Amino acid sequence: MLSSPDYKLLQKEGAKVEGAMNQTKGIVSVLKTWDMDKVVYNLDIDETEAMNYGVNRSDVTAQIQMMLRGVPVATFPKENSMDYTVRVWLPQNQIDDFSTILNTLIVTPKGKIPLSKIAKLDSNKEPSTITRDGLNYTLEIYGNREKGAISHIMANLEEQLAKIEINPQVEIEQIGEQKQFKASAERMIGAIIVAVFLILFTLIGMFHSVKISLMILFSIPLTIIGASWTMLAIGYHVSMPAMMGFMLLSGIIVNNAILLIHFALEQIKLGMNKRDAMLESIKIRTRPVLMTAFAVSVGMLPVAQGSAIGLERLAPLGAVAIGGLVVGTLMTLIFIPVGFVWWMRGRLWGKKFRLLLSCFSYTLRVLLF
Repeated sequence: MLSSPDYKLLQKEGAKVEGAMNQTKGIVSVLKTWDMDKVVYNLDIDETEAMNYGVNRSDVTAQIQMMLRGVPVATFPKENSMDYTVRVWLPQNQIDDFSTILNTLIVTPKGKIPLSKIAKLDSNKEPSTITRDGLNYTLEIYGNREKGAISHIMANLEEQLAKIEINPQVEIEQIGEQKQFKASAERMIGAIIVAVFLILFTLIGMFHSVKISLMILFSIPLTIIGASWTMLAIGYHVSMPAMMGFMLLSGIIVNNAILLIHFALEQIKLGMNKRDAMLESIKIRTRPVLMTAFAVSVGMLPVAQGSAIGLERLAPLGAVAIGGLVVGTLMTLIFIPVGFVWWMRGRLWGKKFRLLLSCFSYTLRVLLF
């Protein structure tokens, strides 16, 4: 949307922006909300000259309207119906001819005179529609998105706009789908932050430990790795369904970490040392964690393919769920046990490092065999 106090300047600068959008890859059918295509005829009457002939502006315009719009001259009666009115006016070719109008005789108290004696007729073009935003005129230029991510299209558009020089009196604002996406993305990011804090407070209430709760939350960024690479490999772009997929992953992947750590803590309460407790948790909990992840991934395959009509809009959600679950679950089974051992109480770094290696190698053996 372009805005300026001068609508003529909007038309000039709008043509530049329209040309830039036509050169942008991924944008088709570029159009403007209005153009300078409305012809307006102006009748300039010399008041002093008209008074010399004893007529005023209203007398002149009334006679011209009779010629252009017609005047009733008779009626044609019809039985049991309203009478037909007979109107007479100039032919269209004479109405469109300036010379005919200016040579038309105007009746005055001093006789008939041509209109050109007391008036001038000219024409100019104005906007077909006038739109405003506040005190400024506005011109909106739309382009339909053919294919590709809207972020990529906007980046291409910015490159094209950088090649043209826009008058400082004209302001440019992104509207339409781009503006809606930015507003929705801001709300979605806020919702994700609130969700993470709610998960954190819930975990603190369950485990009575801030350290363990933060360690479980560490599994959430692990899903972003797999989800991002999956979207890049398939060719999907960041969208609202994709961001909804990230929120879905947050709850599932946190559940996997809870299963591992909760089982290890239960074994520690029974008297098992922390190293053996985590190794036992890996041995017992790995299979159900993998079963859950792969079952959800298989169920999301039709969504990720987007084969059904209308389902293509949710395809990024399915891709994020599959990639994030598969990669995130595998990384969770490796890094969460390692992190649990790392945060074990111990004074000797060498002993702690050996515990890490043993936990890491045991996890790999469970995953591979």
